Amino acid sequence: MNEIDQLVRNLYQAGAPVAPSSEAIWSSVERLTGRSETRRAWRRPLPRRLAFVFALALAGALAFALLPAHRHSHGVGIPESASAAELLRALADHGSPLPDVPRGSFLYSGGTRIFLGGYTNEKGESFRAFYRQRWELWVGRDGTIRDRDQFDPATPVRYLSEHDRRVALRIGGYREDTHVLGTTTHSLKDYRAAFGMTPNALRRLPTDPRTLAQRLLATAHSMPIETYSHDPLQVVSKLLRAPIRPAVRVAMLRALATLPHVRRLPDETLAGEPVVAVAMRVWIHAYFGPGRIYYDHVLLLDPSTGQLVGARFVHRLGNDRPSTARDATTRWTWRQAVVPTIRSRPSAS
Repeated sequence: MNEIDQLVRNLYQAGAPVAPSSEAIWSSVERLTGRSETRRAWRRPLPRRLAFVFALALAGALAFALLPAHRHSHGVGIPESASAAELLRALADHGSPLPDVPRGSFLYSGGTRIFLGGYTNEKGESFRAFYRQRWELWVGRDGTIRDRDQFDPATPVRYLSEHDRRVALRIGGYREDTHVLGTTTHSLKDYRAAFGMTPNALRRLPTDPRTLAQRLLATAHSMPIETYSHDPLQVVSKLLRAPIRPAVRVAMLRALATLPHVRRLPDETLAGEPVVAVAMRVWIHAYFGPGRIYYDHVLLLDPSTGQLVGARFVHRLGNDRPSTARDATTRWTWRQAVVPTIRSRPSAS
């Protein structure tokens, strides 16, 4: 199995359901029968008792199969049948996964982005492939932003198709060296362009979920890039990479729970760790001609902390047509920590 296939498997394969406990089976039976057989002593002869146990066990197994509410997310007591709103509120109950960022310190975010790119030579021959980008971001409360990206175009993770691979081999691939790009800015104009507001406005974001949801939508509509204007999850993921107050970080999950079109996806694993997933279907205008391009913006959250640990864009072949894992054109993973300087990185753990 190659690297991208393993990533696809990690990002898209739902985890196996947790085996039911005996308490869950008994609870299912008691709800179906209206009786609490587990709380009273049995005084039946042994053969009848065994037959009764067998009948209840069979009924419990059937009840469990018919009642998905007893299947829980990995590591948390959140039923897999819970809605996105119920899931997000439960995650918010854990509190903020990050402390506040003191003045003079920075919020570090860093990880990997795998995206679909292309190359065309001077003869018009072209191919498409998935590439890996390593990205890092430092954001301070004073408006300072530093970003660093490393991109190796010569070594794609995977070609989009066998035809693309053959073309790449014939024309010699993407003939460029590794790119390492980085900028540091103290401009409030750049800060506003990145986060949709000034540092002071960001620190004053409300903690009431519905009020915050209205701010998220207003910020999305005010952004000049169309993918933001129709996608409040873009704004959420941006603001979670900024030094917002811990109370606002918690309220962000509750605000997401109030949005009408956020839905829950099956639980997954990411780099071998369990995650829960929520998504929103959004659209942008077609690049050429009339029409719209639909995609699902998926956020991956740590079920034990509510921390945002990954995301992906899955392009839809039509608003209602099902898509596959390979329709995802971009995937992110990241980790976050408060660090003391603009060049500090969190220790590996």
